[in-house]
Amino acid sequence: MASLSRTIGAPAPAAVTAVPTRRRRLLTVLALTAATGVALAGALVGTSPAHAADGDGWVRVGHLSPDTKAVDVTLTSLKGGQVVMDLDDVTYGQVSPYQALAAGTYVVAMTAADAPTSAKPVITANITVDSGQPITAVAYGPNDALKTQVFKDDLTAPADGQAKVRLVQAANVSKTVTVATSTGTTIAEDAPFGSASGYAQVAAGPWTLDLTGKKVTGTSDVDLAAGSINTLFVLDNSTGGLTVVPVVDSAATAQAPVGGVQTGGGYLAEHPQKSESKGLWATVLGWFGV
Repeated sequence: MASLSRTIGAPAPAAVTAVPTRRRRLLTVLALTAATGVALAGALVGTSPAHAADGDGWVRVGHLSPDTKAVDVTLTSLKGGQVVMDLDDVTYGQVSPYQALAAGTYVVAMTAADAPTSAKPVITANITVDSGQPITAVAYGPNDALKTQVFKDDLTAPADGQAKVRLVQAANVSKTVTVATSTGTTIAEDAPFGSASGYAQVAAGPWTLDLTGKKVTGTSDVDLAAGSINTLFVLDNSTGGLTVVPVVDSAATAQAPVGGVQTGGGYLAEHPQKSESKGLWATVLGWFGV
């Protein structure tokens, strides 16, 4: 992948202050952009899983289905049935911070928000957590054909002054998407729906990206901090076009996926025996009115 061509002068991402609650409530850290009419890039804020036990892996989950309304998400250990993650009112385009979990198999379930405990989940899937491996588990696609996918994350630090970036194509409005800079450098060509690209190392700084799908287009600005590792989620925008939403996977650190204020984490990272989530969610897209 060729280096990106930067557009200087893009706004820096906003930041918020962590506000712990009994159950994770979602805080919006993004600004509306005139180009797309949707919420775009913001810094992820929260504590990090610095005190994960040896042998743990890391998990985060995302809601990438545009016509699926808010859901409550649980992650339950297959062995013993303990709920180890419990998230409220997760809406389209939201990705949780990483949570440290013991290696093993877990069941992730999404249920309509505020539904009775007996309600049938809209989707369930088994995921495997491996020692030392961070993963991202997402639900994507239209509500009547929901799918799940697990992506392995590579949080090895980039070189000085560089950032790492990859693309996840989760836009329903086009089966394939090409992403390039405004100067024509291709980032991903005909990326298929539900796929993740490999990571590329690029110069840190602000960039403008052009998105092209089947009869749909979009433009997005991103700002990649030096030493950061980022996932660019390609999603539907509010007008039926395309947008890129950047999520900081990790900032410059020695232990993956530990980061500074730009990376997620949470109470359970340091207290994995608890069943309720007390850390901060970061909103990467916001409510689309679906």
